[in-house]
Amino acid sequence: MFRVQSRGIQTGRSSPTGGAPCTVKRTLALAATIVLILLSAAADIASSQPASARATPAPPLARAPAPSFGRIEGRVLDADSRPVEYSRVDYLEGKRGALTDSAGRFVLARVPVGRATLRVNTMRNPELTQVIEVQPGAIVQVTLKLGKERMVATIDPMIVHGRKKIDPNTTEWRQTKNYEDIKDAVGDGYTDVVKGMTGVVVHAGQLSIRGSRADELQVRFSDVDVTDPQQRRSAEVAGPAVANIELTTGGANAESGGALSGVLNVQTREGADSLGGELRWDTDRYGDATKTFDRYDHVSLGLGGPGPFRGLTFFAATEATFSDPYPASSKSSSTHTVLDFISLGNRQSNVLRSTAKLAYRPTPRDKLTLESSVNHTIETPYEHMWSRRGYVQVRPDTSYARDGSMRIVPRYGTWSALPVDSNSVAMNLADHTPTNDNTFRQLTAAWVRQDSNSVLTLRGSAVDFNNRRAVGRLEPWEYDTQAPFYWSGNLGVGSEDNPYFVTHGDFPRYERRQSTAVALKGDVSTSRWQRHTFKSGIEARYNRIQNLSLVQPNQESDGLPGASRSEFVNYQPEGSWYAQDRWQYEGLVLNAGVRYDVFTPGAQIAASDLPSGNRFKQQVSPRLGVAYPISVRDVLSFHYGWTYQTPQRGYVFENRGLNANVNIRGNPDLEPETNIAYQAALQHLFTNDLSGQFAVFFRDIFGLITARQEKDAFGNLVNQYSNGDYASARGVEASLAKSFSHRFSADLNYTYSLATGVASDPAEALLFFNGGRRYLPIGESMLNWDQRHTVSLRSTIREPGRWGVRMVWSYGSGLPFTPEFREDRRPDPKLANSRRLPSSSTLSIDLDQYLRVWGQNLTLYVDARNVLSAENITDLTPNAAAVFNPNVNAVGDDYRAYYTETGRIGGAYLQDRNGDGQPEWIPVHDPRVVEEGRQVRLGLALAF
Repeated sequence: MFRVQSRGIQTGRSSPTGGAPCTVKRTLALAATIVLILLSAAADIASSQPASARATPAPPLARAPAPSFGRIEGRVLDADSRPVEYSRVDYLEGKRGALTDSAGRFVLARVPVGRATLRVNTMRNPELTQVIEVQPGAIVQVTLKLGKERMVATIDPMIVHGRKKIDPNTTEWRQTKNYEDIKDAVGDGYTDVVKGMTGVVVHAGQLSIRGSRADELQVRFSDVDVTDPQQRRSAEVAGPAVANIELTTGGANAESGGALSGVLNVQTREGADSLGGELRWDTDRYGDATKTFDRYDHVSLGLGGPGPFRGLTFFAATEATFSDPYPASSKSSSTHTVLDFISLGNRQSNVLRSTAKLAYRPTPRDKLTLESSVNHTIETPYEHMWSRRGYVQVRPDTSYARDGSMRIVPRYGTWSALPVDSNSVAMNLADHTPTNDNTFRQLTAAWVRQDSNSVLTLRGSAVDFNNRRAVGRLEPWEYDTQAPFYWSGNLGVGSEDNPYFVTHGDFPRYERRQSTAVALKGDVSTSRWQRHTFKSGIEARYNRIQNLSLVQPNQESDGLPGASRSEFVNYQPEGSWYAQDRWQYEGLVLNAGVRYDVFTPGAQIAASDLPSGNRFKQQVSPRLGVAYPISVRDVLSFHYGWTYQTPQRGYVFENRGLNANVNIRGNPDLEPETNIAYQAALQHLFTNDLSGQFAVFFRDIFGLITARQEKDAFGNLVNQYSNGDYASARGVEASLAKSFSHRFSADLNYTYSLATGVASDPAEALLFFNGGRRYLPIGESMLNWDQRHTVSLRSTIREPGRWGVRMVWSYGSGLPFTPEFREDRRPDPKLANSRRLPSSSTLSIDLDQYLRVWGQNLTLYVDARNVLSAENITDLTPNAAAVFNPNVNAVGDDYRAYYTETGRIGGAYLQDRNGDGQPEWIPVHDPRVVEEGRQVRLGLALAF
């Protein structure tokens, strides 16, 4: 027995009453004494027990006791050996269970040794019960195979639209919109929806993704690349045919390639087991020719259902849009009115889109699809210099051709708003501007085969872009007037003297372009190996590129039409291969992949045009991502990856002959542009209805296309495209999404970003070589699309089956611009994009009301855009025609100089009107500078 003796603890400080120890310390000493006494008593009790009851110490080399638990790992398969995902496996003895994943796997940890009864019960299969034996410390592998499906009950079909709130397996930054979101942007296609997503900046009507140039986005239809290789244009899909769109802007897996900034994938709809569809008409014409905004009419039809034999479904959609879009020109058009409100005939913009899709399942494992899209657009863009309507004096004159023959040609004189004499001829300049006639065709066939743990996909596609840009149906030699004589009637003295607007002549542009791409692609995805989902694919493409582009087409160069002429036909193959693996362990997800791309300019290019001696441009791009669920509501992810993009083929194949007279020659020896990206992201589920995504990203982009001066075979300096520009982008993105509940849903997106680089335009360096800059820019400055803050809010209030209200509000901080000063003939590059435009904001409101009329389901729509008529600057200097006008832009960009000096928008030119010897600004009020004001449309839809 232990004896503990307590002693008083004496301190150097006395209590106030004398020399007694401190009361607090005495209390602590007493408590410690009591604890020691209790421990001593417990030891005495233990020593008094018999030896048999005491715990015998284990010998030093004794083995640890055998574990009393095991582990069960297994899969759940249906009668056809396909995995059954998200089914519950119950462990009856332990009164607990687990859910299967997408591959049908499940895990039960810490299962007591002995008998374990597992039960699987699904709605579609008979209940399955299986008894297994669990051994100590062992992992039991088990396969639970269900019986044939059974018919429980037959109910009417119900379509539910939803989205996965958080995905613990991905390291990609994806944003998805479904059909309900797309159909609200009627007539504008998916582009209008993409504008409100994070990381997207709209600049001069083009999309910049995470600080990229406009040509760095790849567009896919049902996983097929439909980006024009020549100019990297993209196509649209008929609105009723869109099932959903998915924009990936960061953390892309190895499957995604050929684009620096992101991939936009549009999935199309398939037919259902019953016939159904919707017919819709939208208009902004209200019975009178003067009661309209844009003379807008939009008609769409979507129809789908079963085919003539079992397993076959179809879906077809078409839409047509006719309008005089802002800014509307005075272009003449022949229209016919039926029933006083139906207007037929071409307008300034005419768009027709059609899509058809067949899906066939010959067996439960196989699926065949055949899809076709055809788009046709005829539109005449507004040109401000060619926008006047009035009268011009015309006098006949004689001219002699090269062969000596004489002909009568018109000589144009003074312009006036009203006829002044018998020589005055009516002139509508809008009829002399080029019309774009664009056709897009796509045909895709796909076969998908799925077994218990693998998916095989084979695709073949053909994509064709065909563009013709000409004044009317004129051939190049039929164009009227040669530059710079369009202004000959405006250079006299008088009130009508105006050297900005033309008096006569055809806009001097003529183009014919065609791009055809044929591709074969195969992918295989398997989860055969435990904890791994592996995917690999290979693709081969063959491109045919044809171009004829003429500036001032009625002039000649080397005996051919065009003062500046680009003409070529090239055939060029390319290919790619990728492998991607997703490894899951204890919640940790590792996404690792590698991609290989190869490109060649084709055998038509001579070896002398390839100074590097490398005909095949090869790139290997690694991708690595890690995702980890730090809680049941949070997923943290990181990603690092390289992406490559082959330059648009116009930069590669632009005229290179010795007699070429283009401003910048192509370069077949161009290397792919390179992007190195880093991203950290967090997904968080606040409530069952509210989720959020947050990301930080950084991008290094180098090898961008620029223009430099190189020596040709004769030692002459020529302008040529090369890899010389650099850019970088970084920022923070955040999005909140509230799914529909309590009659309300909302999406909020915010982006803060910085986009800097050497140049916004590949041709910007030519300003230095041509003497227009003090020195070649080598440092980074703000790019034209460097918009620091963007916010978009989309909210919907809906009474299902009765009515709904949708509001979309967007805000963007001011874009940068470069100040211009009339006396500064060689601007300092340090001033590039050193100032900011005002911010922009837009509010749109849509309303819909469901009606039941004569047994039919009708919906009435009201679509109000830019409700507040905000005056947002879309493009400060859209004056492309000024390059032909010798009377403007004499000392820089007049539009920008006018804004720099006065703060007013709309453009102006310099002229001495008051005779004081000093030119002053004469405004031209170009409507293209600002966004369109308020528009209100009405729509009516019939569902059947």
